[in-house]
Amino acid sequence: MTTSALGLSLTWPGRVLLAECDPAGRRVLSGFMAERLRRPPGPGLLGLAMALQNTPDAKDELEEYTLPLTESGDARLLYGIHDPRHARQLAPAWRGVVRAFLAWDGDVIADLGRVGGAETPVAVLEAADVVVMVLRPTLAQVDAARPRLDVLRTVVGEGAQIGLCIVDDGVYTAAEVERVLDVPVFTELAYSVPEARVLSDGTAPRLTFKTSLLMRDLETLGRRVRQAAAEVADQVEQARSALTAGSGR
Repeated sequence: MTTSALGLSLTWPGRVLLAECDPAGRRVLSGFMAERLRRPPGPGLLGLAMALQNTPDAKDELEEYTLPLTESGDARLLYGIHDPRHARQLAPAWRGVVRAFLAWDGDVIADLGRVGGAETPVAVLEAADVVVMVLRPTLAQVDAARPRLDVLRTVVGEGAQIGLCIVDDGVYTAAEVERVLDVPVFTELAYSVPEARVLSDGTAPRLTFKTSLLMRDLETLGRRVRQAAAEVADQVEQARSALTAGSGR
């Protein structure tokens, strides 16, 4: 999941923030960023959460808590907690963190890890335009996805689109998974261990990394996510216009 979120951020056309919101702990800092840090990482998500509890206006200073993912700085990282025990400290701060995300000058991709547990950052899901579940098309993962999708449907309601990202490493086709789970498949990702390890473990990329099938698939996923977000925005605007017309204003 983190690998997909990171690759999506690296291929995003424009200013984007990758926020590690997984209560189980961070992954990017110890993987992709391990050999790329040019300075101490700073306080990250936990520091932002603590600052927001003391000074709500700190939402305007979100960038100070982030690290550049790319040389241009268009893609940035808000790295997550290192110790899962700190998830309890985040619990009362999530709504403030979401306000900071909404004030961010750009798009936000939040990596939530596995949803459905008691520590799931529900406030982040409630504010999302698009929610993507990443899974392999295997019996175990499709079966495990059912209750988690039920949680997602309950939390996001009709305010967001839910889609699937299928890692092409299993016995079922995307069409079969889509039919069984009744959720559209946004894209299939190539199962490519060398490219995936660049993102997950920080291994040195091959010369063909940026043009690899995996990275092209992630670009496709990004286009589908942006399309879904635009559709949500259109629906919101139509509902607002209907409400205004109904009020006679």
